[in-house]
Amino acid sequence: MSRDIVLALDVGGTFIKTCVLEDGLPLQGSDMEFPALADRDRETILDHFMSIFQAQYDLYQHRYRDAVTDCRYHIGMAFPGPFDYRQGICLIRGLGKFEAIYGLNLGQALRARWSAGSSGEAGPLPDMDIRFENDARLFALGVSAEFPRERFMALTLGTGLGSAFIDSSRIMEYGPGIPPNGWLYDQPYHNGRADDWFSRRGILKLAREAGIGEAGLPGAELDVKELALEAREGNAAARGVFAEFGARLGEMLQPYVDGYRPDFIMLGGQISRSHDLFGPALLDRLQRSCSPALTVRTAEHVLAYTFRGIARMFSGG
Repeated sequence: MSRDIVLALDVGGTFIKTCVLEDGLPLQGSDMEFPALADRDRETILDHFMSIFQAQYDLYQHRYRDAVTDCRYHIGMAFPGPFDYRQGICLIRGLGKFEAIYGLNLGQALRARWSAGSSGEAGPLPDMDIRFENDARLFALGVSAEFPRERFMALTLGTGLGSAFIDSSRIMEYGPGIPPNGWLYDQPYHNGRADDWFSRRGILKLAREAGIGEAGLPGAELDVKELALEAREGNAAARGVFAEFGARLGEMLQPYVDGYRPDFIMLGGQISRSHDLFGPALLDRLQRSCSPALTVRTAEHVLAYTFRGIARMFSGG
C-alpha cells in the first residue's frame, strides 16, 4: 500500500508552523513550531529549513509510519510574498525578513543540500517534490476540500490582505471579476491600494481618524484585538470604526463580486475574528449592491485549512 506524505510548512516572518499530512489528512500530534530566523544570513536560513524538513521526516518515521507501507514524500511551503511561486524564487526585499535569500531559487538551493548527504535520526531525507504557494491561495484550497463544487472568494485579513478565487476546487487567475493572479492587495482603492485599507494598518488608520489612539488620549496603545474589545464593551467610536471598515470592504469588493458571482465569501486571518463587529455592515453593503442571496462565512482554523491546501497541491483533489 502506497501513501502520500506531505511535510507542510506555513512560513511567517516570526515563526514557521509545520504539520505532517498522510493522504491529505493531518496527523494528530504532528504540529510543530520553529523560529523563522528570517533576519539571518543565507546559509543559516537554508540550513534551518533543512533541519525542519529533517525533524518532520524523523517524526513521521518514528511515530506514524507502518513498516510495510511504501511512501511518496513531498514538501509544500506556504511562503509570504513577493515570491515567484512557479519558479520557487524568493523576491522579498525591504520588509525586514528573508532579505538574504532575495533572488534565490529556493527549491534548487534546498535540493542541493539533499545531495550533500545530511541526515537525522531516521536517516537521510529521500528525494522529494517541493512546491511553493501563496498562503491565502492555500487557505482557499483547503476550504475547497469542504466545498468542492462551489464558486467562492477567500480573503485573509491580517497584516495584509490576501485573496483567492476558487471554482470547483480550482484556483482562478483570470476571468470576469478576477484581478490579475486573483490578488486584490494591489488593486486601487481611495488614493492607495486595497492592502493599505483592509489590513491591520488600515483598520488602525480608521481608528486614528475617529480619534482613537491619538497621542494623549485613552487607547493610545490599542491594536485590533484591543479595539475589538472596546467595541464589544460598548465604545461607540470603536464600534463605528468596525462598521466603517465593513462598509468600505463591501464597497471595494463590489465590482469583483459583480463580475465573479461567487456563491459565498470566506474570511480568514486575525481581523476576521472581529467579524461580529464589521460583518453586518459588509453583508449589508454587498447584499444591497450585488446579490441578496450572497453569504459571508468565517473560518475558525485558518492554519488547518492552509495545511490541507498544501496537501491538495500534490493530490489535485
